[in-house]
Amino acid sequence: MKENPLLDNIDNKFIEAVDEVIAINTELGIKPANDSAIGKAVYPNNRSIISAVRGRNKHIPHIALIKFAKAFNVDMNYFYADDKPLHYKPDTIMNVTVSGNGINSSGANTTNIHAGKGEIKGINTAEAGSKNTLVGVVEVNTMINNFISQMDKGRVEQFLEIISSIQIESKQSALKFEKLFEARSIEMQDMRKYFEEKLELLDKQLIETRQKLDEAMKREIDLLRQLLEKKNGN
Repeated sequence: MKENPLLDNIDNKFIEAVDEVIAINTELGIKPANDSAIGKAVYPNNRSIISAVRGRNKHIPHIALIKFAKAFNVDMNYFYADDKPLHYKPDTIMNVTVSGNGINSSGANTTNIHAGKGEIKGINTAEAGSKNTLVGVVEVNTMINNFISQMDKGRVEQFLEIISSIQIESKQSALKFEKLFEARSIEMQDMRKYFEEKLELLDKQLIETRQKLDEAMKREIDLLRQLLEKKNGN
């Protein structure tokens, strides 16, 4: 395959996007979660297309790129512009039910997860210390909107007022801590300058004291020598 900087860059960004989809889908336990499954979804004529692009044997076909962007809600501009970040967020899973050792959902994004002979735990909360959680993928606003959709309409306005108050208070607290940190930083800098000046003055005083002690010892030695010479002369 001949080198083409523009196509090579698109290939690299495509592989980065595929890796992102695989990582998040694997974390959430949803499909597709491998090169072959994604390749089949975006380019049925050659489900090994992603492996071919990884191995630099082929460039990703434009039609496959379009299908990928549509299937995973990725902005097409990401593949052509350097300043466009990749934002992949799986569709929200709704109407989740737990039955036996399986999790099932109904609606537009049907998902079925089964643990086999194992157990399914931690449905509502992530395990302590876990860095891989659904919370890291779903935005807070999405969770709020989902919650509002299940509320009585008469309570929605009150709920939004509470959320607004919390957000305002949070922003004010952040600004307050920022100003406090800035003030403390200035105070610490002033204290550092003060102690540096004090240490410099102490060093100077110690040097002067040492010089005076040396001169006093020298005079004392000279005096003792004179006394000895005088005694020996007698």
